[in-house]
Amino acid sequence: MLAIKNLSLKRANKLLFSSFEMQAEAGQIVVVLGPNGAGKSTLLLALFAMLEPASGEVLLENKDVQDYSRHDLSRLITWQGDLPPTEFGLTVEQRLLLANDGNDIKEALLYMDLGKLQHRVLGELSSGERQRVEIAATMVRDNPIWLMDEPTAHLDMRHQVDCLQLMKQEAKEGRLIFTVLHDLQQAAAVADVVVLLDGKGGVEVAEAEVMLTAARLEPVFGVTLKGHGRELMPVYNGEIE
Repeated sequence: MLAIKNLSLKRANKLLFSSFEMQAEAGQIVVVLGPNGAGKSTLLLALFAMLEPASGEVLLENKDVQDYSRHDLSRLITWQGDLPPTEFGLTVEQRLLLANDGNDIKEALLYMDLGKLQHRVLGELSSGERQRVEIAATMVRDNPIWLMDEPTAHLDMRHQVDCLQLMKQEAKEGRLIFTVLHDLQQAAAVADVVVLLDGKGGVEVAEAEVMLTAARLEPVFGVTLKGHGRELMPVYNGEIE
């Protein structure tokens, strides 16, 4: 479905990583991990043809994403990233209708617990509430690929769980999801495949159970870890072993 071929990316003349190759299929959740500045968001931008690679290509159904028109690509890929500006005065309902592909927005409003906020202006909402609106806006599109940049950021625990469950359900229904996460337990809860950017120009990709180990992640994040998979977590200073 989506093939990354010999991909190298730069930002501000800094080489983030090079020679990255992977194949992603419908129904998979690909979690992108790495330290700040490693290129996680930049990778999603390249998948959405918002950034031209230094070299290599991203193929969607055997066609380079750079060769799609913006309109055609927007019918295939949905981006959920930074919170949108609020100065336009849109309400929650208007934001969802703007993103809508002709679906009923009621299900998205209900799932993301937005019913009471439906007629509120985005600028009046907290960051967590606005994040829920953006996830709901992703839900009302029928695109086969979702790119989600830190979707659980700003969310309280309940809505983090809702978001992760949503990704799992959508993948079961055949959607391909690339998501940037920072929480290792959240990554273990949803990931089929992990892309690990080390922040020094290196990139690895493998099945989640192979990547989510202390041995793989400690050198990248520079912290001591314990456990494996869903039990993987940092060892905090002063913790009694």
